[in-house]
Parts: sequence; structure tokens; C-alpha cells
Amino acid sequence: MWMQISAIAVKELKLLVRDPGGLLLLFALPALFIVVLSVSLRGTFSSNEADRLIILGVDERRGVAGTAVFDGIEATGRFTVLREVGGRNLDARTAEALVARGEHRMAVIVPEGADAAIALRRAARIDLVVDPALSLETAMAVRGVVLSVVHGATVAGVLRRGGVLGTGETASDFLARKGLAVELRNSGPGRGKVLPNSVQQNVPGWTIFALFWITQILALSIIDERTSGAFARLLVAPLSLGVYMVGKVVPFLVVNLVQAVLMFGIGVVLLPLFDCPRLEIANPIGLTALTVAISLVAIGFGLVMASLSTASFLVASVSASVLVVMTAMGGIMVPKFIMPVAMQRASWFVPHGWALEGYLDILVRGKGAIDVLPHVGVLLGFAAACFVFAAWRMARIQRQG
Repeated sequence: MWMQISAIAVKELKLLVRDPGGLLLLFALPALFIVVLSVSLRGTFSSNEADRLIILGVDERRGVAGTAVFDGIEATGRFTVLREVGGRNLDARTAEALVARGEHRMAVIVPEGADAAIALRRAARIDLVVDPALSLETAMAVRGVVLSVVHGATVAGVLRRGGVLGTGETASDFLARKGLAVELRNSGPGRGKVLPNSVQQNVPGWTIFALFWITQILALSIIDERTSGAFARLLVAPLSLGVYMVGKVVPFLVVNLVQAVLMFGIGVVLLPLFDCPRLEIANPIGLTALTVAISLVAIGFGLVMASLSTASFLVASVSASVLVVMTAMGGIMVPKFIMPVAMQRASWFVPHGWALEGYLDILVRGKGAIDVLPHVGVLLGFAAACFVFAAWRMARIQRQG
């Protein structure tokens, strides 16, 4: 039996090596996705100055209020305030024109009466001029920062006039000392770490995509054997259907493990060369268990596609379409936290959603191998269902053929 399994496995590996186009599809395309998307989306979670969104800053009086607002915006680490263009201070008309032409995404205009408004001597309004193409979330984030700074400065003035604010103390300092403080921290074992970044999202996500793309190559291999008559000859020989399926599983499982090492290696070695965060691998056992489970689902899905199709062009088009849909539903193309609630719930109906959450549990939330066992179990359940269905369909084909 083992000789038969090894013979089938060696045959599949030789076919893969002889197909440079297939290998390019398996390795190069997902690797390219990881590099391009991780670099492109670096600024989404990054605080590097080069990645910050530039906001035009206009201070019509050049007073305390304008300085406080602009310093507060830059203190978030997400934005850079540009107060001069061509060596000249910006005015409201120029800033609005630059935003209207799409040269900049946003301008914050602090009026002349801002200092008096903070002192509660008169009303005034800070205008945030926004390019319609800018996301609402970003615009609201800037508005929240501006409101926080303005309200803090106003409260500080009131407290200072009341004689309760210490020398050089801000309203935030006073409220943290005497009132209700607010602190942002992560939950779970990773609470001391930074928030998730584009590398932690894209490397595991597109690794899952790569592992599932083997579905097409496996399915096409079986379809070719069926159309050429090799499938019937193999099963007429002293070779059981179970041995045949195991012989298909082994080589593609090896290929998937090599793929995973390459994809995670890109996050560890290559992406830091593009000024992206380095992917920290703290739990290789958990990552390996997840990768094996994901690979078994992908291989099982390939067997299902092969058992349902009778032509190469059909299995290629259908499997590609299904894989793209599952990739989108699983939160790989679009992060889950951006999705509507209904789509977030739908992600649990595809193996990609379980796989990605398992990877994020390890890479982002700092969980151990034991913590991801539920994800591994569900993925193995998907795999078992695929293998059982494929075996049933292939047994019918064998009897009919």
C-alpha cells in the first residue's frame, strides 16, 4: 500500500515540476499579492511619518487655538499638518481650492475668533473642508481629534480661572489625576503589543488564498486522468480508491507546507525591506497545525471539484469563481472589521473565515496552540466532509465507468 501511495505522490510531484506555469500560479501570484497589498495598505495601521495623511492647516489668527489643534492632530501619529505651500502660509481660499482640485484630501481652517471662543468670550467655528473621495471614517476621526483638543483647551481655561489647575498642567492631566481617565489597551495575552498592522492581515490572509489555489491543479490532474483513461486503469489494478486519494493528498500537502513557509518568510524577511513591520512568529506549533488543517480542506475541496466536473475548462472556471467568493467572504480581500455585521457572520460559513481568525489569534492576539484547537477542529470537519463526499462521488464514477 505504501509503495502505491508513494508512487502516486511521486508522479504528482513530477507533473508539478514539469509545469512551470502552474508553479508560478501557486507561488509567485500569492507572494506578489502579499508584498503589494502589505506595502500599499501600510499606512492604514502605520504611524510612520511617511505614511501619514497630509492635512492642510489654516490658522487665520496664528493664535493659541490653531497651534493646539494642529499639534493635537499630529500627536495622533496618523496625520501630518501642512501649514505652508510654496514657502507661504496657507489661507482659507487657497486651502479650499487645493482640496477642491483633489490635490489634498482635507483642510482644517481655524478662524480668527478661535482664541476668544476657547475663552468662552464669543462663538466661532472651525471648518473641516473634506474631499468627497476621502473615507467618512477618516474625516470623522479628524473631527473627533479637533473636538477633543478644543474641548480640552476650553475646560483647561475654566479650571485655570477657578484656580484648581496646576502650573503647566493640562485639562487631561488634571482629569486623569482627579477625575475619570480613559485608557486604550488590547485584550488578551497581546495587550502590551501594538494594534494589528497590514502585514499581520495580509500575510496570513493571502497565505490561505495560496493554499486553496492548489484546488485547481489537483482537480485538473484528476480530470486529465479520467479523460485519458488512466483513472479507470489505476482502479482496475490492485489499487483501492482510498489509497488513490491518499496518494493525491500527500504531495499536495507537502507543496502547501512549502508554500506556507515561503509566504510567512516573506513577512519575516522581505517586507521589512519595504519599511513594513516585521511579522513576529511566536507560536510555530499553532501555525503549523492551522496550516495542515487548511491544506487538508483545500485538498478535499479539490477532490470535490474533480468529482463533480467532467471537463477541464469547467473545473477551472467553477473552482476559481468559488474560491474568489470564499476568499472575499472570509475577510481576506476586505478585513472583517470593515464588513457589515451580516457579512461578518457569513464568514463563519466558509473555511477561510475560520482559518484567518485562527492565524490572527496567534499572530495578533498572542494566543497559544491550545487556543486555536477549535479553529483546527472546525477546519478538519470541513476537510472530512469534503473527503467523504468526494469518495462517494468517485466510487459512483468507478462503478459507472
